[in-house]
Amino acid sequence: MLFRRWAGPGPSHLPSRLGEAAGRLAQRLDGLDHEIAAIQDRARLLQDEIGAKIAAETNRHLYALSLVTVFLLPPTLVAGVFGMNVTDLPFTKDAGGFPWAIVLTLGSALLAYAVMRMLRVIR
Repeated sequence: MLFRRWAGPGPSHLPSRLGEAAGRLAQRLDGLDHEIAAIQDRARLLQDEIGAKIAAETNRHLYALSLVTVFLLPPTLVAGVFGMNVTDLPFTKDAGGFPWAIVLTLGSALLAYAVMRMLRVIR
């Protein structure tokens, strides 16, 4: 603003060379101001694009983590039930109880997979 006052029609006591120099300086500063504003706009756009890419990658990681959780939750619950110190649990009195427990654990994971396929959560 100060340089524009010097560049424009102003007091007659300023030398003409100073007025011309102030005018050129004001034009140069205006040009720099426009360039800085353009660079800031481009930086904002780049920052938004990078943020969107990072968010998409985070969503992919969370999706994979959710799938692993869904597959491992039912077997964990089955193993937790068989790990209790209580009487009258199924397969505790049979000689082949351990293989049945493994089959039940794998079956629960496969059931979770089948349900997710039916709901089209995974392809």
